[in-house]
Amino acid sequence: MRHDYTDWLIHFVRDRDFDQDYPVETEEEFDFLVGGELEPDASAFSVLLSILNIGLKPYYSFRNGQTTIYGGTPAICVTEMPIYSFAQYISARRDTKKVSAYGIAILKKEFFKAGGRPVIYGTTDLNVSFEVNTPTYRVLDQSILNKSEQYRYVAYNPSGNNIKDRWIDWSHEREWRWRENNNKDAQIYYRNSDYSMAESPGLPLFVGESNGGFFSKVAIIVWSSEEADKIREELTGYYLAESNNYGIEFNRDVIARSVIIVLEQVKEAVEISKLVDSQTIEGLDKANLLEPILLHKDLELYRKVVETALELAAQEGLKASIEYNAENHPQGPCGFAHVSTFDVTKPEVQFMLANDYASGPFDGQVNIIFKTLWGHSQCLYYKEFIIERMCISLNNSFSDIKFYKTSRLD
Repeated sequence: MRHDYTDWLIHFVRDRDFDQDYPVETEEEFDFLVGGELEPDASAFSVLLSILNIGLKPYYSFRNGQTTIYGGTPAICVTEMPIYSFAQYISARRDTKKVSAYGIAILKKEFFKAGGRPVIYGTTDLNVSFEVNTPTYRVLDQSILNKSEQYRYVAYNPSGNNIKDRWIDWSHEREWRWRENNNKDAQIYYRNSDYSMAESPGLPLFVGESNGGFFSKVAIIVWSSEEADKIREELTGYYLAESNNYGIEFNRDVIARSVIIVLEQVKEAVEISKLVDSQTIEGLDKANLLEPILLHKDLELYRKVVETALELAAQEGLKASIEYNAENHPQGPCGFAHVSTFDVTKPEVQFMLANDYASGPFDGQVNIIFKTLWGHSQCLYYKEFIIERMCISLNNSFSDIKFYKTSRLD
C-alpha cells in the first residue's frame, strides 16, 4: 500500500478569529453563526473540546468575507491527508488562525455512509456565474453544476498567472465534505446564544450505531503528551457518565475504541526513528503510538484506602461544623457546596463512581458523596466552611488527586 494512502479523514480545527469567521452585520446573524458553545476568539483546543462534546457541525468556511461553500448550505470539511502530511502542513503554515495541530479523524467509509463525498476540484468552465451571490448564500448557475452537488465544488485553476486569472490550487488537501441531508439521525444538540438548547444538522461522534450514530471509533489529534492527558480525562469522563453535559447518551464501545494521536510523536517516529509506516494512522497503530482512554480494572483493590479516606474527611467535616457554630458566624445566603475532583482517570475516583461514593462526571467534574455527620443548614457559608476542611483531609489522603470546593447559590 502507498505510504500516502489512508482509510481516515481529518477534520482539523483552528483558533477562532472574529474578523475572519464572522463577516456579519447584525446581532441576529452573529448569534446564528456563533451560538453559545464558544467565545468568538476561542482557541483551537477549546474548539476541539467542544466538538468532542457536541459533534461536528457544518460551517460556512468564510474567506475574504464570503463563504467558500456553494449551494446555499454550510458543510463539514475534512481532508484525506495522511497524519504525517497533516503534521508537516501545520508546521509549515505556522498560523493557528488558518490551521492548528488539533483535529478529529474519522473513517472514510463511515463518513461516506453518513453522506460525505470527495470534493470536485474545478469545473470545465473556469469563469463560473452565479444565481445568487451573498456572503452566506452562494449558488452557482445550475447549468454548470446541479445545486445539490455544489457544496462539493472547490475553485481550481493551477495555470493562473495574473490578477484576473489567479492561481488557485487546494488539491493537496484531498478534501471531502458533508452537508445536511434527509437522515434524521444526523443531528447534534448544543447551547444557543441565549443558553437554551438548540438543534442543528451535524454528525455526533460518540452516539453509536445502535442509537443512529455513524462512527465506530474516532481519533483525536493533539500536538503534545500534556494535551493528550487532558483529552484522555475528557474521554474517560464521557465513558463513565455515558453522556455529555446535555444528557445526550454516549456509547461506551465507541469511546473505548477511540484513540488519541500526539503529533510530536508522529514527527519523531517518521523523522528520527525512520518508521515510514507511521505516516498514516494505520501505521501508528502497528507502532503502538495510538493512546487510548484510561480505564482501570480490579477497582476493589482501592476499597479500603478510599473508605478510610472518606471516613477521615467526614470526621473533619463534623469538627468543622462544631467549630463554625461555636464561632457564631452570621447567617449567609442559601446554596450548595461539594467536594469535587476532575481527576477521573485515577483508579480511586473510578472506584468511587462505580460504588456510589461519587456522582458524575458532569463536564468532567465528579462530586464526592459523604455520610453526613453534622447538622443540616441551608447557609452556603456553613457548607463551604465544612467542605474546605474536607478537601484538605482528602488532599492529604490522596497525594496525586486534587480535590476542590465547588459551590453555587440556590
